[in-house]
Amino acid sequence: MKKLFCLVAASGLLFAACSKKDTVITKIGKDKVTLSMVEERIKEAPPAYQSYLDTTAGRKQFLDLIVRERLVLENARQAGFTKNQEYTKALSDFKKDQSKRLKDYEENLLMELYVRDIHEKFLNASDAEISKYYNDHESEFKRPLEVTAQHILLPTKEEAEKALKRVQGGENFAKVAKEVSTDPMSAPRGGEIGPFRKGELVPEFENAVFPLKLGQVSGIVETQFGFHIVKKTQEKVLPGRSLEDAKGDIKRIVEKEKFDKWLEEAKRKMGVNVDYNALSLIPPVYNANAQAAQQQNNKSQVKTQTNAVEQTAR
Repeated sequence: MKKLFCLVAASGLLFAACSKKDTVITKIGKDKVTLSMVEERIKEAPPAYQSYLDTTAGRKQFLDLIVRERLVLENARQAGFTKNQEYTKALSDFKKDQSKRLKDYEENLLMELYVRDIHEKFLNASDAEISKYYNDHESEFKRPLEVTAQHILLPTKEEAEKALKRVQGGENFAKVAKEVSTDPMSAPRGGEIGPFRKGELVPEFENAVFPLKLGQVSGIVETQFGFHIVKKTQEKVLPGRSLEDAKGDIKRIVEKEKFDKWLEEAKRKMGVNVDYNALSLIPPVYNANAQAAQQQNNKSQVKTQTNAVEQTAR
């Protein structure tokens, strides 16, 4: 009997605690503001406001803000704004965006975990592989070069050939890069990239630029990104590096090479053929003026529900 009484008493205390959490502070139409709702919102507030929200005045002000917010929300519903065309379109667009974000997150997470798994099983560079790479490229470590270059990137070989003719005809390399290069990062700077060392860029690009003399322009260089024209603009000899000093960099280089080989083998097994020429069918999308207009438009949009409530209350 004593145990039964204790159990009943404990259940009563638990029920009382739950009831306290779900205490209805106020009703606004069909909507309710409960104690648990307010507590959750307080926990979600930025850390800078937490100490103030632990005070009586802070919590009262915060509750008033929630009540004002719910008042506006309930009145909007009663006024039929859930059928407002602008509202329904924006909500539909948001759901599509969130659906895409979820899909992107799922795919990125899957890739990240799988790459981590194959790295541990197949791609991790051993000490022997690192030593071999150092010995095979000893001159690069005893007398390492740091290079700065300019490049013009285009999606097709035909477009690259036209740009190369302009450069060979005497036109300023930077001018041509600004006008036709599709690399959004380097094109505004006249195609300038670097400084960089061996192993930091894709092999095809490095194999083209490092042997060039200062000021010399390459032929057309094909990489996974498209077709490049490269000009070496600066070259600097850096202090030599020991195996121990270069070990971390070599490890990254070797593992990248192993991963690239893994990708090529995966392509072969799956019969993947990429039609890079199709890229020329996509119209240009980079437009600085359009970007600026979009940024200005974003600034003018309503930021949060709280801002909307504050404006309504004024």
